[in-house]
Amino acid sequence: MEDEKGFTLVELLATLAVLAILMLLAVPNVIGIVQRNKNKAYIEDAKKLVTLAQYKISSNPDIKPKKGVNICFYLSYLDKSKELDEPPNGGEYKRYLSYVQVTNTNGQITYNVQLDEQKGSTSMGISKTSSTNLFDDSKTASLTKNAPSTQCTGSLYYYDKDSNPSTTPIKEDGGSSYYYG
Repeated sequence: MEDEKGFTLVELLATLAVLAILMLLAVPNVIGIVQRNKNKAYIEDAKKLVTLAQYKISSNPDIKPKKGVNICFYLSYLDKSKELDEPPNGGEYKRYLSYVQVTNTNGQITYNVQLDEQKGSTSMGISKTSSTNLFDDSKTASLTKNAPSTQCTGSLYYYDKDSNPSTTPIKEDGGSSYYYG
């Protein structure tokens, strides 16, 4: 019987034990890498929104806020190409809580951005944060999970690509539709 080839039960169990240990070490690292990539995707989406708002203002000086004024650009106004229709966690960005707030403080223009993704009953994204935190690698944006999001406050609200600006912010009616007022 010396010519028979195969593995003994002990060899198979030892192999399975080694594979199990490797899996215990590898799986958490892979999950961590996937989560970090999703977090980076939120930051990149927020950067895109800020860049789109900056472009809107530079290409149309009439919409630049006057000194001491805030204006709000909602996601549906800025993202005409629907490039941001696929958030990192497979949910949907809330249109009434995803925006760029542009502020003119004594001639200095600043940008704050918020992205709120809804997937089932879970809310994820970036809480209202300054664009300087997004573009400065030494700082981190406020990535959140189920944290309260804030409405954009401003004098003018740009909420629809086909509409004129409004003095009334966008709100959710409790369902899947939105209204102004």
